[in-house]
Amino acid sequence: MRNKKATHGLMLVLLLIWTVDAVTVSTAVESMSQIFLLCFKTLCSIPVLAIFVHLREGLRLPGKKDVPLLLLATVLGDVLYFFFEYTAYKYLPVAQVTVLLGFLPAASYLVDCCVRRTRPEPRILMVILLSIVGLVLAVWDGQGDGSVIGILSCVLCVIIWIAYGYVARALDRSFSPEAITLYESVGAVALMLIPALLRRPAEIAAGDLWISIIGMGILTTGFGYIIEVRGLIDLGTTVSGIYLNFLPVFTAIAGALVLHQHMTPLQLVGSGLVILCGLHVVRKTA
Repeated sequence: MRNKKATHGLMLVLLLIWTVDAVTVSTAVESMSQIFLLCFKTLCSIPVLAIFVHLREGLRLPGKKDVPLLLLATVLGDVLYFFFEYTAYKYLPVAQVTVLLGFLPAASYLVDCCVRRTRPEPRILMVILLSIVGLVLAVWDGQGDGSVIGILSCVLCVIIWIAYGYVARALDRSFSPEAITLYESVGAVALMLIPALLRRPAEIAAGDLWISIIGMGILTTGFGYIIEVRGLIDLGTTVSGIYLNFLPVFTAIAGALVLHQHMTPLQLVGSGLVILCGLHVVRKTA
């Protein structure tokens, strides 16, 4: 049994990394395709992951019986989730994206009830309904636009991440979180390399942006993703999802200071409702 207190500490560090990464990605998707950015960041992380895994447990190839599950985890957690997340950043402010993703604990709770065939608690259902109201307020911009593509991308992220959580816990029986991260990263680059090269940017972006992307590739897609997988396995989908609820606060501040993005008072009220409801769900289900 791993030390859960240590895992919570690592998740707090990841929260800060996520905030910086969200701002970097939001800027980068304006000058390059989502799949190129994702592939490039993942590629930057592989050497760091390989050294880390080699020092901790030694490198080894996965067995044939584990390949299908690893491939499924790669497609869900490394390709589809982040592709749709980056798509959301292209159409919505960073704070709105993180608010929408903050619905994960409530969605995870409902899915867990269905899987375990248990009846949801009435009070938690009431809180989830309030959370949905908060989501509607958070994405409403007062002009009827709503950036449908960005919203749908966030919905797909929530669905995909819940499914990935079950796959990751199944892989934990055979591999460490660090090894899972390495295998998935290698597989993701192999799957995305050709499409990414076909969608490479016509012009090279500013040098400082490339430095930021490389740095965040190592931190987020490398060490950050190790922490993310460890949190998912040690704490579960619902509990680890609590950190997504704190993320809007950090990204709203970062978006306002760095990207000059602002949310309306109504959107701020909705965001606060989502965060509080998410915290309540986690407290009742942890």
